[in-house]
Amino acid sequence: MTRSDPHRIRSGDEPMHARSPLRMRLTMALIGLASAIGGVAFFLSQHAVGFVVFCAVVGLVALVDAIVVARHIRQGPHWQPGRDIPPYRPVEEPGDEPDERRPLSQHTREHVYLAMMGTCLVLVVLAWTVVRLFSPGLAIAMSVIAAFIPPFAVMVANARGRDW
Repeated sequence: MTRSDPHRIRSGDEPMHARSPLRMRLTMALIGLASAIGGVAFFLSQHAVGFVVFCAVVGLVALVDAIVVARHIRQGPHWQPGRDIPPYRPVEEPGDEPDERRPLSQHTREHVYLAMMGTCLVLVVLAWTVVRLFSPGLAIAMSVIAAFIPPFAVMVANARGRDW
């Protein structure tokens, strides 16, 4: 693999075609299903209809996930490669050409990252120095919005190509 190669060799084309450890996912789905069934039984005995409905919906989602995962496991190494299966480029659908945009430069990514983090900082400072005096609820909402900005800023900073 060379530096000019835009595609790293991976087990999938993350995040578009990421593959998960299906046996672990099946185990977690079955644990979720068992927990949901236990929750339905418990909340039925407590006559808590809202919690019964919630646990039933969670159980239904876990059941659907378990069925999908079991189907993928049965489909073989395309969905669940073993240690002896080398990494491969996922099957591409017709018309699913790779994106040919140029990677963002390091300079551009740094500027976008700093702008996003600056916005986050301004939101928090304004929320708790000025806005809280007029509307504590709005100050909390501004802080919640500010809390979601850093993960996106990190994704932008690490997106599309690197200058080594």
